[in-house]
Amino acid sequence: MSFKEEMNKEKSEIMKNKKPYETASFIVFAVLLFQQIAILVYRMIEFFADMANPLITSPWFSLNTLTTPAFFNRIVGIDCSKVIFLIIGLIALVFYYYLIYVLVFRYCSRHGLAKWTWTLIVVFGPTIFFIPPYVLFAAYVFRPYIFRFIKKGVSEYNEFNKDTVFTEEKEQKEEQ
Repeated sequence: MSFKEEMNKEKSEIMKNKKPYETASFIVFAVLLFQQIAILVYRMIEFFADMANPLITSPWFSLNTLTTPAFFNRIVGIDCSKVIFLIIGLIALVFYYYLIYVLVFRYCSRHGLAKWTWTLIVVFGPTIFFIPPYVLFAAYVFRPYIFRFIKKGVSEYNEFNKDTVFTEEKEQKEEQ
């Protein structure tokens, strides 16, 4: 299936989707991705314009206010004045998004999970929630076990008889 056909299929799925959070996740993901790409393009244009200007002796690629993953900033930050590090950083960023597509988006699609929601959380969650990416990855990977644990706790709470007195409570009452 070609890229255009895949996009049309995804568009039709979003339009007929009965889950409003999926549509909202797609919109937020699209806005954040567009912002990321727009800032990168703007900074690259600025960088190459500075390189072409003979009055500027040391042009550098600005890393301020970028929403890119930290590894991109680290790669480009090795030497912000060299084009090779910018190219390596962009290649790493493309590879990162390819891995996100393979490991998150396609996995969720095949298993009937909320693909746009999980993709948004894994890609932009650290930026939105100010938490490390590995916490979100751990929540993503171990979500069946986490939800099973929560479900068991809720079911035990619902089954609890309020008239039951535990031995610890009896001991505490006797001491008083």
